Amino acid sequence: MISESEVLVFKGGVLEKRVDSVAEEVEARVYVDGVEVLRIGTAPHMLKELGIGCALAKGFDLSNVQVVVEKSNILLFYAVPGALRECRCGSDVTVRGEKILEMFSIAEKRAEMFRQTGCFHFTALFTADGNLIELVEDVSRLGALLKVLGVAYTKGVDFCKAILIASSRAGHEMIKTASSVCIPIAAFRGAPTRKAIETARSCNMTLIAHIRNGRFSIYSGFHRILPEARP
Repeated sequence: MISESEVLVFKGGVLEKRVDSVAEEVEARVYVDGVEVLRIGTAPHMLKELGIGCALAKGFDLSNVQVVVEKSNILLFYAVPGALRECRCGSDVTVRGEKILEMFSIAEKRAEMFRQTGCFHFTALFTADGNLIELVEDVSRLGALLKVLGVAYTKGVDFCKAILIASSRAGHEMIKTASSVCIPIAAFRGAPTRKAIETARSCNMTLIAHIRNGRFSIYSGFHRILPEARP
């Protein structure tokens, strides 16, 4: 996932030879029963989970799925299209604002590959109590999300009760993917797009963005974020 490359660094008017850590990337293709459904630049790890997350987000029933990875090709068999997924959470998830900041801090500290290269995004899933369920780093922000969904699905995670924390901006595709598995709260370090905000509001998702310096902005689903508890 990480290799080394010789570089020249310009600093103070001088060129200095150094060795830099760089991220590996492959073009992965996901096929469902022989039909290509995704082509994505991604780190060459957790490709099986990438395929599962992709098919899950596209609404396939994976009850009997079989996954084969051949180099950077992910082949899924017996995935049934048109699975109906109704986002019905028994009791709506709520969380205090300071807990969101704690989750982001925990995820950021676990993001080892980002610190080594500056090239990786991270996506993490937490419980509403702030316990880390899973964290994945990838050169693609969508790849990181699909992989963490794939891992969580194989572990039987209830997405209706999970909170998503991501280091990227909040693009439409990220919101669309998270909402496809009924995640109620998604929080991003970067800014949201207008289309992302509209998508979050249409599916009643809580969208949080601009996490930095002990603050963040809430763009939809305001009722799920509670103020700080007062004595």
